Order: sequence, then C-alpha cells, then structure tokens
Amino acid sequence: MAGSLEGVKILDCTHLIAGAYCSMLLADLGADVIKIEPLNGEVTRGRAEVPFKPFDFVNRNKRAIAVDISSPEGADVIRTLAVDADVFVENFRPGALDKFGLGFETLSGINPRLVYASISGFGQTGPYRDRGGLDLVAQAMSGIMSFTGEIGSDKPTSAGVPLSDLNSGVFAALGVVSALHHRNRTGEGQYLETSLLESALAYTMWETGMALTMNVLPERAGTRHRLAAPYEALKTADGHLVVGVNNQKLWKRFCEALGHPELADEADFSIPHMRISNRDALQERLESILAADKTENWVNRITARGVPCGPINTIREALEDPHVKARGFLAEVDGRQFPRAPINMSRTPVELTRGSARVGEHTREVLLAAGYSGEEISSLCEKKVLGA
Repeated sequence: MAGSLEGVKILDCTHLIAGAYCSMLLADLGADVIKIEPLNGEVTRGRAEVPFKPFDFVNRNKRAIAVDISSPEGADVIRTLAVDADVFVENFRPGALDKFGLGFETLSGINPRLVYASISGFGQTGPYRDRGGLDLVAQAMSGIMSFTGEIGSDKPTSAGVPLSDLNSGVFAALGVVSALHHRNRTGEGQYLETSLLESALAYTMWETGMALTMNVLPERAGTRHRLAAPYEALKTADGHLVVGVNNQKLWKRFCEALGHPELADEADFSIPHMRISNRDALQERLESILAADKTENWVNRITARGVPCGPINTIREALEDPHVKARGFLAEVDGRQFPRAPINMSRTPVELTRGSARVGEHTREVLLAAGYSGEEISSLCEKKVLGA
C-alpha cells in the first residue's frame, strides 16, 4: 500500500540528528527522500570498526547522493534537483547555505511551490541566531536541566535522550506536512523554521505554566509528579515499579491492590493535597508494604485493579516486552531491525522499505532521472563534485 506522502519529493540537506530525523519521518510516511551528503559521507556514519552507526537509525527509507555543495557545480546540481522538488530540509547554521546559492530565496525563485524547512539551534532571528546549537545546550538553556534529577540534588541533569534534537525534527515534520497542505490548496510554497531551544521549551508545559501563573520555579523532583501523589517510582522486594495515582478513585483502588484498604482513609493521605504535603511519609509507608513481594507480582495486582503501573525496564527488556512485540514496534528491512515510527494509519500504513543507503549509492540513479547524461555524471565524479 502506498504511503500518505507518496509522490512527494524531498531534498534532505541535513546532518547529525534533528534534520535527519525530520526527513526520516517523512520518508516513513511515503515521501521520496534524497539524502545529500559530502563525498566522504556524514560524520554520524562513524568509524568502520564500530558496529553501531548513528546515521543508520535516522536515515532509513532514503536514497543517498554524494555532492560537494560548496563547489559551484555541486550547488548547481542541487538547484537542478530543486526544480521539481516539493520540500527542502536543512539544519545548518542560519544563512550557511545562502553563500552557496541554496537558501530559500534562491530555491523558491527556481520553484515557487517549494516548501523549505530549516532547523537550527536558536532560530533564524534573535541575538543567539549565529550560535551553534546542540541538544545538551538546548536542555540547559530551556530550564529542563534545572528541574531534572534527584530530590535535593544540586547537580544539573539532562534527559537520557536527545529530546530537543528529536522534538525539533518532529515539529519540523509537522510544519512540512502543514505547509504541503497549504500549498495543495493555494499553489504557494513557503519557508518554515524551528529551533532546538524552542523545541525543548515547548515540552515544559507544567513548569512554564507554574512559572507564569504562580511565579513558582520547579525544583528537582526525581520521578515524582508535581501535582499528584503517589505518582513516582517505588521500591519493591527486587527492584522498582512506577505507579500513577491522580484521582481519588485510583487511590482507593491502589490501596485495595496493596491489601491495605484502610490506608485510603488515613487523615494524612485521604485527599490529594494531603498526599502531596506528606509525600515523604507516604513513600515510606508504601515502600514498607511493597517490600513484601516482587515487582512483577505487584504490577499484576495493581494493574488488575485498573491503576496505571509498570516496571522500570532496561531498553532490552522494553524491546522484548510482549506488548511491544505485538504492536510491531521493531520492523526488519535488509536483514536489520529498526524502530518503527509510532504512527498507525489504516489506509496509508507507515512502512520501512529500505535501510540506510551507502554514501552516494543513488547518485547516478537520481541524476539520470533529473536529466543528466551518464557522461556528465562521470565527468562530475572525476572532478570530485559527485560521489557515486
């Protein structure tokens, strides 16, 4: 079955994670994404002796060409491909592609229907526009590291995944799909941009809300929720589980699952704000009960009562979980497994049709389709403009 973006041609002039993740999501949805790399390949391809290549996990489902875009002839190749492209995605520093004649003004002059998406560390405007951006810097400057970590700790802690990189890729992909919808109605292409800093800030919903409405700065809370209790990780006889109790009905059910229904009515814990005020004592009380049995048994009892609960898995345990397997989260292509984009569509399913391409694997194929002759391609390869 065809993907929902079948027929959409995307030029992917990205590197590292954020931009590549954006175009990969669009490729998973059926777009024909042409990855543009330097002649020696992108840095995330890593070293030959290291099996794990970060490149592979944000560049599946794409065709790959190798072009020296800093050369006049290489930039001209990209402009030729842009004539009938639908989308151009890049994540260089603001203005970096303008000097090669590959900025929005130039490409939209060639193709007014083009949707041009830029991802940068701090955005295309503002005093930090020209700074280099990394996920760690965005997590720090967005405030996330100020309230992430263990209770009472003064050590800044980042999230365990590059959330601003990945989030900016998702926001950019959403922007691209929205811009394509607008173009299909009006015929107009447009420019869109997002940044790592704003993509991190956008996820601080509760913390920003508290600061704006109550002038309260959030502190490190470990796994605890700021507005509910118990809503955190708790020790058991052989490890930990997490439980989320955010209303009175769940509180009563939770106490029943623990075998202590009387706990629900104790004065210190009977209503939500009392549980939050006395959460240290509540944690101590709950863990004294949970110490009597193993995590798996408690999870079964608690979930049987309809209370949100689960174990704290390693990544291997998560991937081998029977529910994750039943959902088909891992997909196999070219003899390798990849995480599937978690979008399930009944008419246009998300599919993996190819793994990551080799450097310049599709250079000849793409340029022959664009009107170049075999002799022209060979000549550009000899000049080190192309890699094939």
